[in-house]
Amino acid sequence: MPDLTPRALWTGLCRLLKDDSYERYLAEHAAGGGREPPMDFAAFKRAEAMGHAARMCCDD
Repeated sequence: MPDLTPRALWTGLCRLLKDDSYERYLAEHAAGGGREPPMDFAAFKRAEAMGHAARMCCDD
């Protein structure tokens, strides 16, 4: 029987859409032994959008 937990469904959806940036962030955060808890998905996407906006604004 397939795994239908929310995490498994999210991972499957990310693989389908080829956007695994949040999963990679979590893995890197865990590997780095971060003392602070990782960002939740919404905070991660906001940070990603701000980084993209800064690159568009200031990238010459």
